[in-house]
Order: sequence, then structure tokens, then C-alpha cells
Amino acid sequence: MKQTKCVFLLALSLLMSLTLGMVTFAAEWKTGAEPNQNRWWYDYQDGTYARDGWFWLDGNQDGTAECYYFDSEGWMLANTTTPDGYQVNENGAWVENGVVMTQIPEPAQGNQLIVYFSRTGTTERAAQRIHQLTGAAMVKIQAAEDYPSSYDATLSRAQRELDSRARPAVTTVVDNMEQYSVIYVGYPIWFGTAPMPVFTFLENYDWNGKTIVPFCTSGSSGAAASVQDIRRSCPNSNVIEGQRVNDVSGIEGWLAGAGLIR
Repeated sequence: MKQTKCVFLLALSLLMSLTLGMVTFAAEWKTGAEPNQNRWWYDYQDGTYARDGWFWLDGNQDGTAECYYFDSEGWMLANTTTPDGYQVNENGAWVENGVVMTQIPEPAQGNQLIVYFSRTGTTERAAQRIHQLTGAAMVKIQAAEDYPSSYDATLSRAQRELDSRARPAVTTVVDNMEQYSVIYVGYPIWFGTAPMPVFTFLENYDWNGKTIVPFCTSGSSGAAASVQDIRRSCPNSNVIEGQRVNDVSGIEGWLAGAGLIR
């Protein structure tokens, strides 16, 4: 969930995208030694630990995961606002309007897929919420050349790519795209539209007869221009009106209103 509350990262060799899967081995919560005896960290018991981002964790093994933010040293944040602007309660769990956000693993619906591009993790969190509500499979669009960690440098590169209508190489491949009839496409808005790697990905496939559901995250811009661009990149598909989903608590109402969930 965020680079990085649904990049979602797992540490070191356990890196995962905030498909953020469930931990299935003997990991456990631990407290620090003095003077950190009241601070918590999550030990994977294999020499790695959760750190530097968001993680879905089923710490009490009740079959439901909550999402937690860990700083660069591996300490869980609690009862505060995270660096990317989300709330965690006194137990460290991500909350929206006071409601703890949870994830219950379930088989993915065979005909639905979520593809998303996320640099900071905001869009990834939205994708995770759609996955939770629909059971759709998930895949992250990964640029072959990572974007810089610097915000200004990323903007500069994104502007150059947009101006030249570049199609930066991506490493993401979906071998069985033909099995999906409904595809959710998520992305942040960069200079009024989706990042160029999103179009690289889209233009690699045949979307004939498929329904595409765009969703975006943005500080101010809406989805309209990006949706028009997606329609041009996905001819003969049904691209429905896009939705800005900065507030993940509103995603369920949007999906229900669009007839995508009951």
C-alpha cells in the first residue's frame, strides 16, 4: 500500500507488491529493547523484517489481515499520520474514517484482472481495495527503468515522456490475457493523463470485446482526459467512465453504483 496502506513492500527477499500477500510462515510481532520497549516490529524469522512501507499482516492468525506502516528502521507507526498521509490507529492498523481496513484472501474471480501503475503506493492501495471487494487477480505495471526516487526528477522524466508520446519499456507480461473480460486499470495522473508505461502495457494486448474500468489517483485532476487516451490505446473495447479514488473508503460505493459488485 503506499511505497511503498495498500508499494506495498515485503522486506528484502520477501519483496512483494501491495498485492501484499499473507505471510504464511512463523513470523511474529516483537517489541524492542530499551529504550524502545514500547515499540513494535515484525520479524519474519528468516533474518528479514518488515520495514520502509506498508504491509498486510495477519499477526494474530485469525484469517484477516490489517495493514501496517513500518519506518526505515522497521518500527511500526501507531496513532499517527503516516509519511504518505494516511491514518493508523493506536494498534498501528490503517483506518479510514475510524474503520480498520482489512483484507481477507479469497480466490480471484477468473474473468477479472486489476492492472495498475504506482510509484508512491497510493494507487496500489486503491488497487488492493478493489481486489478485496472483487476478488480480481492483480498485476503491477513495472517500468523496465525505475523512476527516480526524487519527485522533481520523476516529474522531469514524465514530462519528457509525455511530450514525445514515448512508450517506455515495461517488464510486466500477462500471458493469459484472453481469459479476462473485465480489466481494472489504475494509475496516478501525471500531467493530466496516465503515465506513459501504462500505455506501453495497454498497447501490447488485444482488447477487443473487453470491458476496461479505469481508476486513478490525483491531487486535483480528474480521470476524463486519461480515459480518452485509454480509449485510443484500446480500440474495440468498452472503456467505462473513469473514477478518481483518492479516498479508498469510497471505492465500494463506486463499484456498486457501476454494477461491478453487489
